[in-house]
Amino acid sequence: MNDLLYKGHFKGLDIAFTYVVSTRAVNETVIRHDCDPAGAHVLGRATAAGLLAAALLPEQRRLNICWKYEGGLKTVVVDAGNDGTVRSLISPNHLQEFENAHEALYGNEGQLQVISTENGAIINSGTTPIALHDVVNDLAYHYSVSDQVETGMSVMIGFQADPENPVALCQGWMIQALPNTDLERFDRIRTRMDEHGFRELLGHESAAEGYFEQIANVLVGNEPEYEGVHMEVCPAPEYRCTCSREKMAAVLRSIPIPDRMTIVKKNEPLGISCQFCNKRYELSIPECIAAWNEKVPD
Repeated sequence: MNDLLYKGHFKGLDIAFTYVVSTRAVNETVIRHDCDPAGAHVLGRATAAGLLAAALLPEQRRLNICWKYEGGLKTVVVDAGNDGTVRSLISPNHLQEFENAHEALYGNEGQLQVISTENGAIINSGTTPIALHDVVNDLAYHYSVSDQVETGMSVMIGFQADPENPVALCQGWMIQALPNTDLERFDRIRTRMDEHGFRELLGHESAAEGYFEQIANVLVGNEPEYEGVHMEVCPAPEYRCTCSREKMAAVLRSIPIPDRMTIVKKNEPLGISCQFCNKRYELSIPECIAAWNEKVPD
């Protein structure tokens, strides 16, 4: 089953949705970060959630989502665009020792920050406290509280014994209330996201025609006034990192002056790795000096 991304609304119910199959994109980020199964579970679901949310952005917009926890899991970051591109990271990448200790994994407190950008400029941002200690549910909570848009999200991920393709399936749904939504009805539909029938379908793939509509019908149920699905095909999810040698200059400028002097004295190329894709860049001393002397616009 190929990766895909849909957005649309349930006709007659004033409820918007996005639907994603992001197996290949999630496989890419899980492998790049050498995650153990527990780390892959968290990172994969967060990556899919970022794609679900970014699909509703205007063109050229991106989301940068940062979960900060205080347990064994410290940070998860997802950068996703309206164009379906995504990159993500997790720290630490091995969480197996906390797999059966939920409180130890997430800790007691934390925060979630969501930033929307366009061509690198911040359009808006918001921060909410961690409330549910689950990357997907915490993002849905953020939209419900910070943006005051009632939101429900569900992402399922499964694995297989294949080191080159450890993720067997990753797919998810997001629903959001539109201005005229009946909130009681919306809450009934959101509750179905936790029910066995919906999660069973979301946890399996199918090449059968109409499988997407089958999942949608189970989610909506027998709600009156439901007239079917209006759906648009979005660009398919794609793992893509935007790092470059030029962008590493910003990292160089964060190095304190005393450390810069030490680097110059050693007269050896400086190695810098991108946190998202782990690509390593070797910069010569002249390149470092040029970056440090470059004037940065205010």
